[in-house]
Amino acid sequence: MAAPRVNAIVVNYRKWDLTRRCLDALAASIGVDLRIVLVDNQAVGEPPAWLSDVPGLRFLPLAANTGFAGGNNAGFALSREVPAPFTFFVNNDAEVAPDAVAMLADVLAEKEAEGAGISCPAIYYASDPDRVWGAGGDFVPLKMRYRQNRYPTRGSLPPVPERTRFASGCALMIRSGLFEAAGGFREDFFMYFEDAALCEALRDAGHSAWLVPGASVLHHVGAASGGPLSPLPVYFSERNRLLLSRTVLSPGARAAFLAYVSAVLLVKTVKFLVWQGPGLVPWIWRGYLDGLLGTKGAAERMRRLLG
Repeated sequence: MAAPRVNAIVVNYRKWDLTRRCLDALAASIGVDLRIVLVDNQAVGEPPAWLSDVPGLRFLPLAANTGFAGGNNAGFALSREVPAPFTFFVNNDAEVAPDAVAMLADVLAEKEAEGAGISCPAIYYASDPDRVWGAGGDFVPLKMRYRQNRYPTRGSLPPVPERTRFASGCALMIRSGLFEAAGGFREDFFMYFEDAALCEALRDAGHSAWLVPGASVLHHVGAASGGPLSPLPVYFSERNRLLLSRTVLSPGARAAFLAYVSAVLLVKTVKFLVWQGPGLVPWIWRGYLDGLLGTKGAAERMRRLLG
């Protein structure tokens, strides 16, 4: 039986040390016919010479920083020049186990009759490989969040693949045709919640997502984005969950969520002022107001701030 064909997409943004480890891990994958596309967001200077050592790598430098969503969409478009039935999106701050990619593809093939469109691995903290960072996720409507900590440790994971509402874009495999039909990741989101938007779109179209607990990925959490308490994650996570709530929640559930998020915003403001630095306060309020008003073009402002 032929190994499944998979295109892998990795986006780099000024983190070549992480990207090299990610690509080395992907290149060591077994049981799969894997081809890798690397996108360099806002490419500066010549790429590292070691890229030529990665077998079959296709490299796409972009002049602007298009975010997680735009970078991955650009990589996907290039990957379609050599089509594969499955596409694996993986953060450059993640390292896959040798058999992880093949396991994700196998589950999509095995569960095709059950409408499987997405598969995702168990993702562990690289600093603590027995501690689970994310393994699928349940939806919490009041918070407009996806709970990824149902299984806190490696030993608590289920023994076999199971359906899940959410799959993190940190490491996510999808049927290439479905990704294309969905229009890719929402580029107006730039970063954060674009994976949730994709999962919800496929769910609405009758497709399911599956957690594959035997597939393992190590995640250097926050290394690529600057950490959850840096300006961009604070802004985009706040704004984008408000934007996504417009399509995911019923009117009653959204009213409850808006009351909740408004109250929590006041608490976070005090918390940032007292403990975590006042510099984050404008970012969380800008995210809140842009999300409340449905302002999608703010991503362009963020690109200018990034330089």
